[in-house]
Order: sequence, then C-alpha cells, then structure tokens
Amino acid sequence: MTPRHHPGGAGDQQVVGAADVPARSGGADPHAARSVTRSRGSSSPEEAPARRPHPAQQVTEQLAARTREILERPRPEQSEEQRAREKAVVHECRYLMRLLSTRRRSEGEMRGRLAEREVPAGVAHEAMARIARAGLIDDAAFAHDWVEQRRALRALGDEALRRELEARRVDGELIEAALSDGQSDEEQRCRELVRSRLDHRDRARLREERDGSHRRRLSRRLDALLTRKGYPGDLAVHVIAGELRAAAEDPAA
Repeated sequence: MTPRHHPGGAGDQQVVGAADVPARSGGADPHAARSVTRSRGSSSPEEAPARRPHPAQQVTEQLAARTREILERPRPEQSEEQRAREKAVVHECRYLMRLLSTRRRSEGEMRGRLAEREVPAGVAHEAMARIARAGLIDDAAFAHDWVEQRRALRALGDEALRRELEARRVDGELIEAALSDGQSDEEQRCRELVRSRLDHRDRARLREERDGSHRRRLSRRLDALLTRKGYPGDLAVHVIAGELRAAAEDPAA
C-alpha cells in the first residue's frame, strides 16, 4: 500500500521561491517585495567595488602614520655625561633669561656674565646658541635703546655712550649707527645740561660780582661735570663760557 503525501505536511522538502509565492488579493506583499529586492541587490564582499579614499583623508592617514613612526622610533640612550651637560645648558639658559627679564642685554654682556660664572666653554656656547635661536639677541636694538635711555636719563655725551657700549662688547659699527640714529644736536644737549645746573642764586652772584671768583668756581665745576658726561673739552669750554656770560647779562634771571 502506497503511502499518501499530503501537501504542506511535515515531510515536504519543497523550496518555495519568490515566483511561487501567490499574490495576495489587493496587491503584492510590500514586505516580501523588499525582501526580494534586498536579496537580489546584495552581493558578496568579493564583488563590491573598491572605494578610493578622499585626498584629504589620504594626507591625514599619511601624517598619522609618520607621527606614529617618529614617536615609536627608538631613541638613543643618553650617557650620564650627556644628561649632566644638558642639565647644565638648561640651567644657564634660565640664568640668561632672568638677566633679560630686567632689561635688554648685548651678546658680549651675556657672554661676559657666563665667563664670570666660570661656565665651561661648550656649555656657554650652547646656551648662547639657544638664546640666539629664540631671537633674544639683537645688538643693534640694544645699542639704540641704550643711547636713547642714557641721553634722556643721564644727559650723556656721545663719547661717554661710546665707552659704555664698548664696555658691553658691542660692535663699533653698531655703536656709531646708534649714536647717529635720530641724534639730537650734541651742543644743544650740552647747553641744556649747563643751564639746568645754574640756579637763581648762581645767576644773581654772576650779575653782582666784580672779581669773577664765583664765575671761575662755576666754570671748574661745570667743566668737571661735562667731562664726566662725555662731552668734548673744546665744546665744554665754548658752552660754559657762553652760558655764564648769558646768565650774568640776563636781568630777568
């Protein structure tokens, strides 16, 4: 007796495809259609086309790779002597920075300070090189500022300013450029200095005296002052004589 097989029974091994699905009344099943579309549109990874990276992304990835390479590169082990030298260089750089925090300094002035501290030549050279690379050495600007400030605060003549800058090891050409840059008339500055040292009592005695004793005392005192300030001797004599004569003759003084 041949057994019967009922459709839809547990023993059925039929595979139902999309074409075998009967359409429902009122239109196709939207869920089934989406399933079929996804099934037909899918492809294996081997069949997917390779995407080309964006140029900006390529650059970013290259930079990241290069950064990782640099960071992961083994660094040579420093010896104890190298570590001690680096520590000494950093110490002297900090010392020079403290000097520069108070006012501008010339290169020669800073080298002189390191020599006074008996810093080894190699350490001093490297410390100065690092200060120079940081843009903190400018002898032309130093000389200009020095001349401007010392003229304003101390009424110094050119010769005194030249001596001071030479003592700070500034190059001669830079000194002359600073002295001539925006220079006011030296004779006028000398006259203003002499006038500032003559008070009303000196002027009164110059007008009243007959023997010239006070005039001679003032001349010696003013000449010593102008010499200390760095004014040439012939200029000092000329200015002192003229200013004392004007003070003695001025009735309004």
